[in-house]
Amino acid sequence: MGVSQIRVGVTETRTASQDSRDEILKAAMRLFASRGFHETSMSEVAREARVSKALIFWHFKTKEELFVAVLNRLLEPYFIDFAEEAAAMDERDQILKLVESYLSFVRDNASSVRFFLAQMLHDQKLSESLNDQVLQLYGGYRAMLIELIAAAQQKHICTRQTSPELAAAFLLSALNGLLVEYLFMGENAIDPEGAVAMVGEWLFGPSGTSSSEGGTPSS
Repeated sequence: MGVSQIRVGVTETRTASQDSRDEILKAAMRLFASRGFHETSMSEVAREARVSKALIFWHFKTKEELFVAVLNRLLEPYFIDFAEEAAAMDERDQILKLVESYLSFVRDNASSVRFFLAQMLHDQKLSESLNDQVLQLYGGYRAMLIELIAAAQQKHICTRQTSPELAAAFLLSALNGLLVEYLFMGENAIDPEGAVAMVGEWLFGPSGTSSSEGGTPSS
């Protein structure tokens, strides 16, 4: 499967330089979330992280580059956690885990997601610098769904015979709608468990959320 290949950012050996980079990213994430992109200066990030401004520019050439790195850091654990778990799952469980991870991320980081979306929608320059990164993430997620749905159909695990591309597009549309609901409805939005159950039933039938083997293997 191509799942293990999906990563955000670059894995680095832990060093003193990496430790200082982590502190910078943590400080920048707090400041961007509370003050906004334009109201946050690199000097403020340096003070918050307790490092020199020169050290920040050694790691990040511009504030836009720092912003993209913060976005990477926010998303990275969800992709890595999924990749580590995927090897022990069949296609059905991988699809349901992808959906659960997406919704859990939005639920746990609603304020940060709202902030990033607002920045991208209202700042053309910043939007252009983030566009490739976001498209890469979205494209990778879509490609995983298509691959897993196709494999599940071939093994007769998936009862829905819509084309994998169309099924993935429908699921992504639903997930994007749930993202918006989380951002506006908060705790009143649908819970991830309920959404996962509906996806399981839509793709795999009434027992779609079960972890037992489903269907008859293809010959």
